[in-house]
Amino acid sequence: MVAKGFQQTAGLDYDETFSPVVKSSTLRTVLSIAIHLNLEVRQLDINNTFLNDNLKENVFMHQLEGYTDSTKLDHICKLKAIHGLKQAPRAWYDKLKDTLLRLSFQNTKSDSSLFVLRENNHIILLLIYVDDIIIIESNNKSLETFITQLNIAFSLNDLGLLHYFLRIEVHKDVGGMYLKQTKYIKDLLKKFNMEKSLILSYTNGNRKTIH
Repeated sequence: MVAKGFQQTAGLDYDETFSPVVKSSTLRTVLSIAIHLNLEVRQLDINNTFLNDNLKENVFMHQLEGYTDSTKLDHICKLKAIHGLKQAPRAWYDKLKDTLLRLSFQNTKSDSSLFVLRENNHIILLLIYVDDIIIIESNNKSLETFITQLNIAFSLNDLGLLHYFLRIEVHKDVGGMYLKQTKYIKDLLKKFNMEKSLILSYTNGNRKTIH
């Protein structure tokens, strides 16, 4: 079920709509720190993200066609939160931020989507991109405790070690962590029926043709 956000009126049905997302520079910097300190990098995904929001505004919608209650034809629905609302991304960010602050995290000034928890013997770095979360932790036991706490607040999937984030493939071995976008490029070419096109790459100033 999705709301018709294009029918909303600014200042009446919604106010703020912008939701901060992690900067690419922040992502690379934090991953570099994780590799340097040999920290574990985990990935989480929140289920039904926007349904967790608490709206500040009163938003109503007509009953959906095909789902109308025949005994209450003059009734409309008052929404808590739903996909399609213009303020849904911002409301979700505020909800998640408030939850993390209650769990003793601090929101960094350099990037609104980077949260840090410092305690005596460990530190947790948390990066947010809407419903995708990267967690970097120096103590595995504390990490499991935090994931359990977050799962109580929101239904989530623990995707294990970081492997794919923001269309970036992540591979780690004894030599370090490697980022590439091969899958994204192939999917993009397939979308526009360009799988047979030539891709030109430059290595040390020499041009290579890749079919």
